[in-house]
Amino acid sequence: MTARLFAKTSNWMVHGIHTACALLVVVFAASVFLVLDASVEQANKFGQATERKLVQQEFQHLIDEIVKYQAAVSIWDATVAQIRSSEFSHYFVERQLRTRLWSEFGFSWTVFAPSGKQAVVAVNRGEEVSPDKADALLFWIDDLVYEATQKYWAALKKSDGGFVVRRPAPDPDKLSPELPFIHAADMRMVDGRLSIVVVQAVLPRSLFIPAGFEQPTLMVSVKPISDKMLATMSERLGIGGLHVVKEDELKERPTAYTPVGKGFTDGPFLVAWQPNAPGPTIWKAVMPKVALLSALAAIAMGFIAWRFGMLVRALQRSEASNRFLAKHDGLTGLANRIGFQEALEAFTGTVRDGQLAIIAADLDKFKMVNDRFGHAAGDAVLRTIAQRFRDRVGDRGIVARLGGDEFMVILRDVADHDEVLAVANGMVIDAQIPIPYNNLPLQVGSSAGIAFYPQHGRNLRNLVHSADMALYQAKNCGRGRSVIFENDQPESVPEETQIAAA
Repeated sequence: MTARLFAKTSNWMVHGIHTACALLVVVFAASVFLVLDASVEQANKFGQATERKLVQQEFQHLIDEIVKYQAAVSIWDATVAQIRSSEFSHYFVERQLRTRLWSEFGFSWTVFAPSGKQAVVAVNRGEEVSPDKADALLFWIDDLVYEATQKYWAALKKSDGGFVVRRPAPDPDKLSPELPFIHAADMRMVDGRLSIVVVQAVLPRSLFIPAGFEQPTLMVSVKPISDKMLATMSERLGIGGLHVVKEDELKERPTAYTPVGKGFTDGPFLVAWQPNAPGPTIWKAVMPKVALLSALAAIAMGFIAWRFGMLVRALQRSEASNRFLAKHDGLTGLANRIGFQEALEAFTGTVRDGQLAIIAADLDKFKMVNDRFGHAAGDAVLRTIAQRFRDRVGDRGIVARLGGDEFMVILRDVADHDEVLAVANGMVIDAQIPIPYNNLPLQVGSSAGIAFYPQHGRNLRNLVHSADMALYQAKNCGRGRSVIFENDQPESVPEETQIAAA
């Protein structure tokens, strides 16, 4: 009886252990499956978000290119001469509007309209048509006509004997010169095709307009988005099936889509594509490993737990690293613009009046160091200055690098203006100390502007603007000094804010 009871109990124990092991393997496999499923879902969402951003940027790049193509004719002395003559010559229409803009660039419409009201020349799909044929087009894009006209008048400034159109300052970091920002562009449905419409005033190359000729003639260009263009964009972006969403597709919203264009009149428009979801690839690559780990779990649960723990820790480290990099500058380790904005919003929501200040600072003569000694030297200067600023501020606040040689400091729990001014003056002195680089002393300087919350701004934008204005005042007064923002900035800087070079 006892032996039978023992045997029965042992069998139950064996069955219980087997059942427990089986349940443990099932629970482990299910846990891995759920974690993998959540990871795949997030990976799919991230992939779609990235593709959406790329598609939007590709369409914006396409609009920018069309603006440049149109500018080759709209900002041209020959075009201005045609407008100022009694009528457009047959040669100009044939060579420039039909051959060039239609045959070479594929512009379906090219229209010239004084003040954008009544067309004087209209070319549709390579054929010159009666100007009144463009009335419907001008009606549907009247918002773009208005926008381009307003930008044109805003860009005019008086000059000797007439007017000059302002243009952006030259930027050596761009591959092509900036065009005057007087155009209006958007995506519109024209002749049943989604198209890019660009409206811009016709200008001479010199951008000088004699008095009496300042009333604008607008050039309207329409570039249809063809299937070939969409296919090229798909290939370049590595996505499939990029197309304009038709009305019947809106009943079942596509998996991956994004709006394009402002669409004041008949938009916005949607484009859709087949997303490159990484989920199936992840499942195919990982599932054999999941099955193997599940089988090994019955033999070596401790080993599996250790491996899983290592995986989790690796994911945690990767996530922590990504979070850090998202809010910090990769060169100096300081907070970047996002980190600065979040910190400032958090501080302004918790501090009492008069206990928060920000310092805007940038480096003097930094471009000279970059140009003379190279970007490696400039990076060394930025790292050294960042460390000095960090040491100067300590645990009293946060130092951020917003880009280039621009720094921002948030000081919390400040006692008075003198305390902040002392920190800003110290930063100016820190920047003046020579920086050794390849046995050479690199010399820069700094200026600083100070603003207090809420005296100089109750939101992030106004507070930063006040600090920037104070910084500009410091630079205008001779650099190498700190200035506290005032609502009406003084002509001269108080004596105690001026700092002699160390």
